[in-house]
Amino acid sequence: MSKFSVADCYPNMLEIIDRAKDVGLKVWLNFWAYGGVFGGEAYSGFLHHNHRYRQITAESKEAVPSACINSEVFRTYFHNEVRKIIKDSHIDGIFLDEPHYYPLFSKSEFTCICEECQEAYEKMHSEKMPMEYTDQIETFREESMFRFLSDTCGLVKSSKKTTEVCVCVLPVEGPMFGTIDWERIASMPNVDMFSTDPYYHVFGKSKKWALEVAKKAIRVAKKYEKKSQLWLQLFRLPRGQEKAVSALIPEFNELGVDSLFGWSYLANKGTHIASDEPELLWKYVTEQFVSLGE
Repeated sequence: MSKFSVADCYPNMLEIIDRAKDVGLKVWLNFWAYGGVFGGEAYSGFLHHNHRYRQITAESKEAVPSACINSEVFRTYFHNEVRKIIKDSHIDGIFLDEPHYYPLFSKSEFTCICEECQEAYEKMHSEKMPMEYTDQIETFREESMFRFLSDTCGLVKSSKKTTEVCVCVLPVEGPMFGTIDWERIASMPNVDMFSTDPYYHVFGKSKKWALEVAKKAIRVAKKYEKKSQLWLQLFRLPRGQEKAVSALIPEFNELGVDSLFGWSYLANKGTHIASDEPELLWKYVTEQFVSLGE
């Protein structure tokens, strides 16, 4: 669900949810690319209208296309959106997709150094925020993300207790792009499902890496008695890789994953992120999913 869906197609979206429920489907909503904080290609309405609440880089002092998770304006905006859709619809769950800071690949350009972050940092560490990446900065970023996710998950449960929450972390652990402490997120009392998306072609890794990431995600979820979820890359997949990716379905299933999805429908055929052979990939993937139920 992008901001466009909410702003321009809200009645239709609610009807789609109801029709899906009528035929026995479960419905989860993903706040797709909201604020540039969550994964996805959709544009963010918040960023268009709220330039001053974007993340600020340390070295160049640039406002990047991602909202600051410590901004009370963004937090209020996002939480109001979450609260509204839970109230108005009959969804089964909320999917928090790849929560992250703006991806920079140089520690000298870490985010965020906006006024609210500087004030929060000083309150946490009793010193002014440094403009270079330190252990304290790393701790501050992790704490800020944890608090944002914890508050969001708590809001979901307080809005409707039966609404489930899934948090999908990036598969690359690390301070600049992914999340350092998977276990801390999985252990949140208001998280019902722990997920990741080991897209090995996206990250320039191997299929072996995808399986190792999958094992870790399942292990972490089980440790905290949460359900596990994994995702398959069905977008921008190079020609010739269709069978290898679809073969992950039975392999992930054998590892004991509770939920298995592929992004996205029809292998993104007709979009700018379509796989090279979307129809062939979709054929192999659907065959593998069907075989799981036989």
